[in-house]
Amino acid sequence: MENSKNTAARANCFDASALVKLHVDEIGSDVIRQYADTEPTKYTTPFCFFEALNVLKVKWLYRKEISKEEYHDASLKLTSWFSLISKRIRDLDFIDPIVFVEVKKIAEQHSLDLSDAFQIVSVKKGFFSSLAHESKTILVTADEELANAARSEGIKVWYFLTEPRP
Repeated sequence: MENSKNTAARANCFDASALVKLHVDEIGSDVIRQYADTEPTKYTTPFCFFEALNVLKVKWLYRKEISKEEYHDASLKLTSWFSLISKRIRDLDFIDPIVFVEVKKIAEQHSLDLSDAFQIVSVKKGFFSSLAHESKTILVTADEELANAARSEGIKVWYFLTEPRP
């Protein structure tokens, strides 16, 4: 394994772009798969899970980039993984008015959609938000706009399409 002994234990929040690249062959898939194989703590928000399923559907049904079998296989693997991790991790409640107001504020401030803004709030205030220093949660993404917005909010980010592994 590539993980060094000096690497602090940390959580990794995978956004939809990372989740799709884990399950479908695309540019960056090899990088994110190698990383995911060596990181013990990975999670995602419910928003990102459903967004990734929708992207897989679009790739199969409308863009014809993957076969029906690839779509079903990727969806099954993603759903099985999410089922396991979501039982252990209590995420913020998006429909809580206090959470929603904060998400909306970040979305407006950075011109993000609500899913991306919710990821930022989840990393800042969610289940793993108490981790600090070298153990601070990393938002793992192939979305450069999200990466930039998250960094401006004080979040550790790995934009894995061009940046070296954290």
